[in-house]
Amino acid sequence: MSRSDLDLVVAADPFRGGADGRHLAALLELAAGLGWRCGFLPLAGPPVRPARGLQPGLRALLATRRVRLLDPAEPARCRLALAFEALPLLELARRPRRIVAERALVRIEAPASAWADLLSAPNELLARAAPVLGAPAVLVPADPLVAESLMRDRYWRLLPRAREPWPLLAPAFPLPRPRTCLARIGRHGLGPFLAEAPLGRLDPLAREQRGHGPLQQVLAEEAAERALLDPATPADLELLPGDLRDACAFLDRLDAWVLAAATNWEPWLPAALVEALASGCPCLVPPALAPLMGTEVLAVEPERAGETLAALEPAELARLGEAGRAFASERFGPERLRARLEAELAAPAPPAAGFVLRREHERARRVLFLAPNGIGIGHLVRLAAIARRLPGGIEPVFLSLSQAVGLIRALGFPVEYTPAQAATRESQEGWAEGFRTRLAEAIAFWDPACVVFDGNVPYQPLVDVRLQHPDRPFVWLRRGLWRPDAGRATIERVRHFDLVIEPADLAAPLDRGITAGRELERVLVPPIVLLDREELLDRAAARAELGIDPSRTAVLLLLGSRNNFDYGPVDRVVAELLLPRPEVEPIALDWPISETDTALPAGVRRLARFPIARFFRAFDLAIAACGYNSFHELLAAGVPTVFVPNENPTMDEQERRALWAEAREVGLCARTTDPYRLFWAIDRLLDPTVRARLRAAMDGLPPPGGAAEAAALLAMLARSWPRDRRPDRLPAAMARA
Repeated sequence: MSRSDLDLVVAADPFRGGADGRHLAALLELAAGLGWRCGFLPLAGPPVRPARGLQPGLRALLATRRVRLLDPAEPARCRLALAFEALPLLELARRPRRIVAERALVRIEAPASAWADLLSAPNELLARAAPVLGAPAVLVPADPLVAESLMRDRYWRLLPRAREPWPLLAPAFPLPRPRTCLARIGRHGLGPFLAEAPLGRLDPLAREQRGHGPLQQVLAEEAAERALLDPATPADLELLPGDLRDACAFLDRLDAWVLAAATNWEPWLPAALVEALASGCPCLVPPALAPLMGTEVLAVEPERAGETLAALEPAELARLGEAGRAFASERFGPERLRARLEAELAAPAPPAAGFVLRREHERARRVLFLAPNGIGIGHLVRLAAIARRLPGGIEPVFLSLSQAVGLIRALGFPVEYTPAQAATRESQEGWAEGFRTRLAEAIAFWDPACVVFDGNVPYQPLVDVRLQHPDRPFVWLRRGLWRPDAGRATIERVRHFDLVIEPADLAAPLDRGITAGRELERVLVPPIVLLDREELLDRAAARAELGIDPSRTAVLLLLGSRNNFDYGPVDRVVAELLLPRPEVEPIALDWPISETDTALPAGVRRLARFPIARFFRAFDLAIAACGYNSFHELLAAGVPTVFVPNENPTMDEQERRALWAEAREVGLCARTTDPYRLFWAIDRLLDPTVRARLRAAMDGLPPPGGAAEAAALLAMLARSWPRDRRPDRLPAAMARA
């Protein structure tokens, strides 16, 4: 049996979030668990907000190979191809058909009225679906309400369709807690089509609930909802993080789940409502859903929601929860989906016995990493951290404006160097024209499936080249903690990128820069560091390789390139405090792109190693700048550190990282303008008990796994069916988003 013989191929956006994303993963998990051979075809969906990472359930299925990740460039055959969602089909570039299916379905999840701004003609949807799914496609509505809507619309009713809606799948939640009073209401993600009034606009709700105190409103999808709330929204509205990882835990907190739709809303059945019903949470919905759901829910107009909720008795709450759970089990249980799959595919065949030689093949794809020329090497190293963790079949190549290209070459990656304007001393216009040509040539030569830029300012030539290549995704890797007055002239260039990845900063609670208020447009990953903890040498091996006396206290000076900041006060304190002590050995790291040969105090040993993090365990303490990479690498390795920020106004707010570290008792903060504090902080870390206390606190910090997560995001983007983002093909509603 060949690799491409599959029963079911599901095509969808791998970044689909919320309840719909969980439903996608549940569909594949059920089908694969029942024995059907399943594949997943990633389709790059339109750029929407809030930005999403990979759907966790789908990622787990692909990682364990229970579902096969299909390469859009490789041929595959299947019995049924299902486009789980139609939105990604709107922007597909025209590419030759590589999948051949016996039958193809396109799932329509919203009524015809919701598509008014998305299609010039509904038949264009099926025309675009056929080359992707490998067979003439027919529509399959997601629920009976959508089916009725399509039949009423004079354009949609002319298109070929399946006779029965595609079954929704209710998750299996544990038995609910009893709801005896109404103290907390809320809702969670409802998908991209629902133009409902925000929950905050249900006010004024009855604020006092028969002696139970004020009604607390809880709302998921924090970033998406904040922009929609009325200024008069009450203070007791609690906003939860937008990426809801545990729907069960969220729904268990609620005493009622509320869907407050606009008066002109054409009804359909959101997957989030099915989740709420399955959890046993009482649900309040618009009257338009009453014909489908009956007495299992409370059907009330939004303006009467407050008084209706206030009048609910404990017995009615209990009845609604039990009735909704039974309704979800009967109407949306796994048996219905299994029956539909058997009707489409017949029962799954038992696996063939015997040895099967299977040749795995994936067309190699490249990711082009573009690194600017910074004061340090942070941008380059972050990109290298991600490149090291790209999965097989994805090849990293670098185009660097930084002179530290030798470091990347030493790691074994192909790298090209093109000088920055500061190195060429050209005019801005002359350099921009040359760089535009150079970047275009690199893309033409390497033909990358994805281009990744790490930097604070996306150059105008980069934007120009991006517009010339609408068929491949461009990604902005953007760390936070910008200074409050930085980036206002260029931040809006974010619209030219398909994805913004932000590596988390441990000091983010103190971030007051412009990126801190733009949660909608980025996917947050954990902190990014170059090496994993298991790649660091142990203390004995690291000291032996560096030639450090095992009996001495080794102090690492990690103060960056010093190209734009004077760390002379640190050198003077080191000379006064450390050099007179024979038991202490101060060692300074030579930075690979320092513009001058720094004059260090006599007795301070120089060291040139990359990556220095590999040898961190050789040192008892460090005196370091607070750039993103050094800060997170030292904390991840558990090195007690005096953080001395580079306070040049062109840098990020490093002083805030140092302040955060001291407030969390994982490091000490000192500034070059306060030599007495410098002396005190370094002297304090010479005490072994203080160092032990800091190490214990650092053990409780979250692990820095962001490089692997970012690599998985880029790999999926590179493997997804390409999208054509030319403005004349971008749907109007998506452009407005």
